[in-house]
Amino acid sequence: MGQTEKKPVTRDDLFQFRFVSEVSLSPDGQWAVCVVNQADREDNCYHSSIWAVSQETGESRMLAARGEARSPLWLDGETLLFVSRRDMDKEEADHKTEYYRISLNGGEAVKAMTVPVKAEKIRKLGDKWLVMASADENEEDRKAEDSKKQESGEPETWEAREGEDYYIYEELPFWFNGKGIRSRKRSALFVFDGKTEKMTRLTQKYLEVVSFDLSPDGKKIVWCGPVYDSVKPRTCGLYLWDEETGETRQLAKDGFYDVDQVCFMGNETVFYTAFTYERAGKHPRFYLLDLKTGDVRQLPFCDASTGNMVGSDAKFGAGRAMAYCEKRDVLYLLQTLWGDCRLMAMDREGRLTEVTGTRGAVTGFDVKDGRIVMTAMRGQNLAEVYALCPETGAEKKLTGFNDGYLESHKITAPEAFRYHSKNGYEMEGYVIKPADYEPGRKYPAVLEIHGGPKAVSGTVFFHEYQCLSNDGYFVIYCNPRGSDGRGEAYADITEVFGKDDFEDLLEFTDEALTFCPDIDGEKIGVCGGSYGGFMCNWIVGHTDRYAAAVSQRSISNYLTKCLYTDIGYYANRLQMGAYPWEDFHKVWSMSPLSGAGSARTPLLLLQSDEDYRCWMGDAIQMFSAVKRQGTDTRLVLFHGENHELSRSGKPGNRITRLKELEQWFEKYL
Repeated sequence: MGQTEKKPVTRDDLFQFRFVSEVSLSPDGQWAVCVVNQADREDNCYHSSIWAVSQETGESRMLAARGEARSPLWLDGETLLFVSRRDMDKEEADHKTEYYRISLNGGEAVKAMTVPVKAEKIRKLGDKWLVMASADENEEDRKAEDSKKQESGEPETWEAREGEDYYIYEELPFWFNGKGIRSRKRSALFVFDGKTEKMTRLTQKYLEVVSFDLSPDGKKIVWCGPVYDSVKPRTCGLYLWDEETGETRQLAKDGFYDVDQVCFMGNETVFYTAFTYERAGKHPRFYLLDLKTGDVRQLPFCDASTGNMVGSDAKFGAGRAMAYCEKRDVLYLLQTLWGDCRLMAMDREGRLTEVTGTRGAVTGFDVKDGRIVMTAMRGQNLAEVYALCPETGAEKKLTGFNDGYLESHKITAPEAFRYHSKNGYEMEGYVIKPADYEPGRKYPAVLEIHGGPKAVSGTVFFHEYQCLSNDGYFVIYCNPRGSDGRGEAYADITEVFGKDDFEDLLEFTDEALTFCPDIDGEKIGVCGGSYGGFMCNWIVGHTDRYAAAVSQRSISNYLTKCLYTDIGYYANRLQMGAYPWEDFHKVWSMSPLSGAGSARTPLLLLQSDEDYRCWMGDAIQMFSAVKRQGTDTRLVLFHGENHELSRSGKPGNRITRLKELEQWFEKYL
């Protein structure tokens, strides 16, 4: 029998992908559970389910699917707690969280408790629960006012309702991407008593919890975050709650540095990462704090970021990025190096050892009793669950949710190549050939530019890139200066946005043409989102080299962006080196809008109207300015979507986004 011809990758394939995340190990390390999300065409949403997989036999089975099962938490070696909306509508789910219990041995899930808030995270705290949820700092004031009216016997009068008829902005940031209006709202920690259903707030008023952890014995809680009631600062404190005393004390004061991640290394040692913000692109410093003595020790600087910064539009869901292993007395954490995200082990002297040795990206992991399980993108696989041997780095694939799809479709792996740049660095670039590539034939190409800029592109599966490859394009991309993975000096392009990075991208285009002489140099498009959208807008105003551009969730005017986005009031000032009133010319000179009058490249702008990271005003300004030049310009504004449209937007909108992008390049390339 002949081999079955593989199918082309299309945008509608989104509905076939299984997105695996939230992996965690049972206390004995024998079983792993994960959450699997899948896009649904009819409901135009994502449905989630919880699966269990045996590390010993590889057996896997679905445990829960009804009501969008998610956030599994082990209660013991056989029982899981998880979130489900099976008995609630969407409006109810915005105000409370229902938890169910289920056994690995089977049977129907049983309702365990209802937490009277929308819980972001939950941990077992003795016979109670530690809950992270949003707190409205004005709620007590409103309750007091309502109570006063009732006591005075005032007649009820019609008034507009805050949050429905109007909003009040009193703080910076006043909104946040993916979370909506955030003025006077904070992520806070609560202690929930399931027996009495009483919620007691643990963190102080106006403190925004950035990170927290529970000690291995469950008797201490550490957290970090800023306290503010006007402008959120870039520094924050570190706090500890001790069950023995029932009191909270501050471990590190505000005003010095920004504590970013906290994690217990045993019951008496706290590890934390912290930043100072003299320039953009900085990496965190690592610290160990002895709770018995109060001594703080800074560990050797590793010049790498923590977490997974490898971009892909085929990741969905969360994953743990840091965990302590008592058996080995090491802290496991994710680090982004070059174009990969790797799992590292750190001892108490700050020495880091790479545990994984495979290219790709670890998207989350868990460790129990010396065993490690992780979700990772390997080769052109979407994220799957792997068992990892910490001694050898050997990986054993435990799930294959996407194997059938990958085996039946034309997936083209990226080819990496390196070259010595005139910027003094050794650079790495990537090329994905057309799916039906024939040597000697000329093909158009698309230069893809990642967001950030402190992020990276690598070899992992990217749906958009595979669609373009199957449409007959070379897809070329790299990590110009400003990117992550190469140290903070490489990532620092403070005050030179549109200069060093722009030069690197032009040089990379030349190198890609040398590496792949079958690219038609007259038919190269450019595409990118967020910072990549900034660069697309910059490119069309400063060169006619590219035949078409697609700019997504973009930046065009730093004079305004720094004043109406969620992180612009500090991040853009740091990048530009000034506020507009401090140095108007400097900020304007790095704004793509300043070159829009020279734009002759056909430009498609894809934007969301609830993107508070890169507000739609920038896309509208760029559209208006380029359109006035007589250049073909098109703006597609997606309603109800935010900065994550390409990664977690409604499936229908994600499909339409890809359709617009593909049709634009088809028209001009």
